[in-house]
Amino acid sequence: MKRMKAAVGLAVVLLCAVIFSAPVRARADGAAASGDLNADGRLSAADAALLLRSYPVGKVAMDTQPDCDLTGNGALSGNDARAMLLFAVGGISDLADFRERISTGLCSERLFNRFCYIGTRSDPNGGYHSKNVSVTISSGETEDSRYFLADVYVQDLSCLVTAFAGDAFRGASTTVQNMFDSIDDGIVAMNGDYYSIHVYGPVIRNGVVYAGHVTRNWDIAVLLDSGELAIYPYRKLTKDALAGMDVYQTWVFGPSLLDETGHAKTKFRSAVQPANPRSVLGYYEPGHYAFLVVDGRTKDSKGLTMEQLSQLCEDLGFARAYNLDGGRSSILLSQTGFINEPYKGGRTTSDIIAIRDLPQTEQQTTETE
Repeated sequence: MKRMKAAVGLAVVLLCAVIFSAPVRARADGAAASGDLNADGRLSAADAALLLRSYPVGKVAMDTQPDCDLTGNGALSGNDARAMLLFAVGGISDLADFRERISTGLCSERLFNRFCYIGTRSDPNGGYHSKNVSVTISSGETEDSRYFLADVYVQDLSCLVTAFAGDAFRGASTTVQNMFDSIDDGIVAMNGDYYSIHVYGPVIRNGVVYAGHVTRNWDIAVLLDSGELAIYPYRKLTKDALAGMDVYQTWVFGPSLLDETGHAKTKFRSAVQPANPRSVLGYYEPGHYAFLVVDGRTKDSKGLTMEQLSQLCEDLGFARAYNLDGGRSSILLSQTGFINEPYKGGRTTSDIIAIRDLPQTEQQTTETE
């Protein structure tokens, strides 16, 4: 990791050194080598500098230099120069594979540096990065309470999955750990909405419809195949409207914690508004989500009221946020174990939300401290 940081710093210095001095040189044989603008036989920080200087004024364009479109979006931009720099310092090993992943992934290309393109990278805190998934674990304090955040990026929506207790709809409740262990390549998990207590519906998990009826008395969260998380206030979602959507997951618990503009709310349709342990599914944009868990009911962390929780969601920058089952159910764990400290050790429940990686072959794994 230290070597990588040093290499990035060196690349920045090289970039600054050549950005105003190096000309764009034509290739003697007219051949197109991926992004090699100065025709020295390699892709380097100098090429990134040339691209940054040249594409805004038309000296380098898609019709003459399509090989500079490293992100595969059909246009040249600063993101392609960033990719050149990352390749130059060894952060990308296969440009064709990189282009394929970025151009077809759920996240915008501007987020590509959140991922790892040379195998996988993990840390003892539960963080994990690959070309498909990025999970960063952090913690903080607010209102005399501790919270834990898994900041999640996925390039493929199938990396965000749910699991039932006993691997069956309405199976006997079990621990979050047991359900997490049943997920291949699982990275991080959080308790869900404890659907089996009520089965109000809809219950759609991993694209499968288990209960198609729609309750009119609860806020409903719907994760669409597009990666968008939509939250419908009670009595707003209809069965016909739901049938017309491409739905990947649904949750029925709530309430919704932010208004339409992403700001904190002060009124909630909930019977559990005093300070408690909390679990929240956060949403920034398609492909970018968050698992937020707040510890509570102890002298070190009393928990948050619904209004305090809403403010925290705004402070964290969520565009939308959905309250899940809390109290002893509030559990966040990773491959390395529990991330939070569940009240009284937690309790069994009926379902979880988890992040997993896609199956990978010949993948190098690197652990960082």
